[in-house]
Amino acid sequence: MPLLDMVKNLDALFEGASLEPRRPPRFPGVAIDIDPGRITGVRVEPDRKDGALRLCAVESRSLPEGAIEPSLVRPNVRVLEPVALALRAILPKVATGEPRVSLLLPDHVARVALLAFATFPRTRRELVALVRFRMAKSLPFKPDEAVLDLMLPGGAPAPGTAAAGGNVLAVFMHRAVVEQYEALLSASGYWPGLVGLSTFELYNLFRGRLEPQPGDAKDTLFLNVTGQYLSLLLFRGEELIFYRCKPHAAEAGEGGGPAGIRREIYTSLAFYQEKLLGRGIGRAYLRVCGLPRDEVLAAAAVEVGCPIEPLDLLQVLPVAAPLALDAENASLAAPAAGAIVGRRS
Repeated sequence: MPLLDMVKNLDALFEGASLEPRRPPRFPGVAIDIDPGRITGVRVEPDRKDGALRLCAVESRSLPEGAIEPSLVRPNVRVLEPVALALRAILPKVATGEPRVSLLLPDHVARVALLAFATFPRTRRELVALVRFRMAKSLPFKPDEAVLDLMLPGGAPAPGTAAAGGNVLAVFMHRAVVEQYEALLSASGYWPGLVGLSTFELYNLFRGRLEPQPGDAKDTLFLNVTGQYLSLLLFRGEELIFYRCKPHAAEAGEGGGPAGIRREIYTSLAFYQEKLLGRGIGRAYLRVCGLPRDEVLAAAAVEVGCPIEPLDLLQVLPVAAPLALDAENASLAAPAAGAIVGRRS
């Protein structure tokens, strides 16, 4: 089950008489991942013979520094022309015959919270109201200006019944920020069929690898390190127990180097040990994009204390001929591929 479904029409999604979500929509076979330094698009299609999903197209274009500046409250697209040019170069090559496109945004344009509830209300509408109330003072914008999505990582209770409680994963984004990104697609003649965050879609692609193994006594670490930020997820069994996204210091300074990466991992794991009764990391997975992979891997290994497995798109998604990908482009394509494959498996 996908960890995060962020759809535009959230009021409709949360209507209903129970916490059980409505039947999920059909997600597009094309996805665009927008990063401050680069835009990457992918297309995934089922094979005509066996029906297995295959990666059929990948296109990527770099962006000049300052064209996109992620922010929770300010317009993110600062210089429109290079962003529009990149999309006009990518979309016709990956979105042939597909007007709906999933849109992935940088993690640090959203405020993500993992909230504990002793008991759940009976309906999603009531749960949304409670989440908005609890987060009202923690948001840098008014709650009624937010696009909100939430999920119960442990699953929803039976329709019409109250649940004993558990965690809620809540994602808030400023509505104006989301609409600015969506306008990039609509201006090119496409419709955003899904809006999500890059790391959660990356997780969707690889979540089968994170399933608990027999005898697991320790927790699982999932790291996504880009040239702009570090995102860290911790799982206890199938339950997400911790999430953190931290932009690199000064965006291009020491924070993106090995010392800064070690510091952020150390800080997160110290909180995990002290506040979440951490029982140690038994398995760790890492995706690196926009930074030297070996340097990041070595820095992370010092703090994690167990072997770290680099995530490889080509191990979970076959590539259709004649497409060929090197390791760098496979890493670039992974989150966008997750927005397609992770929601169909």
